[in-house]
Amino acid sequence: MDAEILIVSNGPGELASWVRPVVRALRETLPCRVTVALVPCPYASGHEAATIAGWPEPVTVWAPETTLRYLLTGRAPAGFAPLERGAVLFLGGDQLFAVLLSLRSGYPLLTYVEEAARWRAFTKRYLVNSRNTLLKLRHRRSNPNQLRLVGNLMVDAVQTRIDPIQARRVLGLRPDGLVLGLLPGSKPFKVHHMTPLFLRVAEILQRQDPTLQVVLHRSPFTPREQLVEAVENPRYRQITGGAAGRLEREGTYDWLVSAGGARVLVVPPDLHYEGLAIADLALTVPGTNTAELAVLGVPMLVALPLHKPEEIPLDGLVGRIGGIPLLGRWLKRALAHQVTRRKPLLALPNQRAGRLITPELIGAFAPETLAEETGRLLADAFERRDIKLRLHEAMGGSGAAAAVVEALREVIAPSRSRQVPEDPAASQPQ
Repeated sequence: MDAEILIVSNGPGELASWVRPVVRALRETLPCRVTVALVPCPYASGHEAATIAGWPEPVTVWAPETTLRYLLTGRAPAGFAPLERGAVLFLGGDQLFAVLLSLRSGYPLLTYVEEAARWRAFTKRYLVNSRNTLLKLRHRRSNPNQLRLVGNLMVDAVQTRIDPIQARRVLGLRPDGLVLGLLPGSKPFKVHHMTPLFLRVAEILQRQDPTLQVVLHRSPFTPREQLVEAVENPRYRQITGGAAGRLEREGTYDWLVSAGGARVLVVPPDLHYEGLAIADLALTVPGTNTAELAVLGVPMLVALPLHKPEEIPLDGLVGRIGGIPLLGRWLKRALAHQVTRRKPLLALPNQRAGRLITPELIGAFAPETLAEETGRLLADAFERRDIKLRLHEAMGGSGAAAAVVEALREVIAPSRSRQVPEDPAASQPQ
């Protein structure tokens, strides 16, 4: 091996949309040893390490506690003997962990950024995901020598060469008629609360149109038992008015069957992109799902119920406030509403475009309201086609993973001597 690449990341979305395409590109073009150092994350599913272990590319994985122990004590994880040359690459989580890993290892730090360029004195390169972000960072007087435009990794993550007709055949669906895709997310709190709500929407829509085919995507980070708990535990459906149901095995695939008669095919993780590609419309939550759908050009309705925002795990101070006795839940509810008001665009393609190009529904809405808006979009082929075109425009082209690997190649240190932090003020425009 010529170099050591330590990738800092955290949750399911970051691993699927950022880490995976970079790992593939590294294996194709750069002789190196790759380690994914997982860091603590309130959104983690707990199945991140097992999912990475299932990738065809050989990757070493450190559990969050292993990463923390190395950062705090310097005790190298079992089997880890650092090579002379290497780099730390930040692809998700708190950037501070990547800074500490860079200082501990002596390798230079490269940080993939969507918005903020933090810890400038300790960062060798910022790998920027869009031209708009690059211009914003330059406007904020970031050191131009640290900035490199690489593009949107999420585009590289999505498998786009899929025949929808063949995909329907593989999944046992009819070749004709509309297909609604349900994506409740991969994080446990999303799966638990959104699955019964989406199942109720399917119930309403299939009652109105029995020919409507509905599929639900099970993330590789979501165990089958989690879906069962989501539709059988009354606690979750009571919050949003969702439907009760059961998970049944029929032939090759699982089906969610609601008490009201809805039938929803559960798409297994290994057919994730096939399932996305066949959808005429997707009903999803904010997150990486919205970027995947946008790359494939699938129109979507992004839903964020705020019936009980205090149930949402949050990073930083807001998350800690929620644990204060008596007042914590009330304070977290108020702060969660403020956060959503300050960031009105939820879907990643909407954020990239800076405007609403695919619909969003936010608030304490009834399942009937969500079903009505979903049905309206299903009935309007012209609006869905218009959304499809705007989604492609917002997400940009491929090639980001190759650009990240090239940036790594350029800055890999010749030795493991501790890096001297760059002075961001040294090359600031006067």
